[in-house]
Amino acid sequence: MLFLNKKKLFQLDRRLQTCASMVRENQVLADIGTDHAYLPIWLVKKGVIQKAIAADINMGPLQKAAFNIRRYNVGKQVDARLSDGLELIFPNEADDIVIAGMGGELIADIIEKAPWLKDVQKHLILQPMTSAPELRTYLSEHGFAVKQEQAVQDGDHIYTVMQAEYDPEHVQTSQVFPYIGILKADSDENKAYIHQQCSRLQKRINGLRQSGRQEALVNETEQILGQLQQVLSQAE
Repeated sequence: MLFLNKKKLFQLDRRLQTCASMVRENQVLADIGTDHAYLPIWLVKKGVIQKAIAADINMGPLQKAAFNIRRYNVGKQVDARLSDGLELIFPNEADDIVIAGMGGELIADIIEKAPWLKDVQKHLILQPMTSAPELRTYLSEHGFAVKQEQAVQDGDHIYTVMQAEYDPEHVQTSQVFPYIGILKADSDENKAYIHQQCSRLQKRINGLRQSGRQEALVNETEQILGQLQQVLSQAE
């Protein structure tokens, strides 16, 4: 939830605050799937960035974004733009790109359709609501290395926010990477996220065993689960 007040700037929720913490200072931001444009408005008003593009595929959210841009008097710094992903964002327009609040497979598809992101100057901040393992697998297979990652609790849900860059020489390829990325069990939220992945893997193992087939897959999944449990035990 965001807290709005006409007299002062709103506060970002924990999920968007974590995204904001990974945006570099004095960069031009493209916020894809901006919805109400809270993130770019907040970053401009706080002086973190000077300019931003607030993009959304749907006119309804974009109209709300435009309203908020006028409300907070940032029309000269924040441009509301109708765009399907990065389709109408030009490579020279932004170096920090936030793609948050959507499924991991959709995020991967948006990246796939923008080959200009394969540039060491581009800085991706990604926050998948679902399918994080699929997104991490896509990144590693296409030359993007995750440089930062942080789990974040938002209401009853726990998500991950990752910052990635095109760096084929340093992509992550470990067995556990698709499941927990580069998270370490060094915070309560990170531990909660890793526990969540352990629970999902255990359910998968139980389902595979009940089917009575795919013994090799059961063994592989158990091996991955054991590695995640070891990450947690090492932090205790």
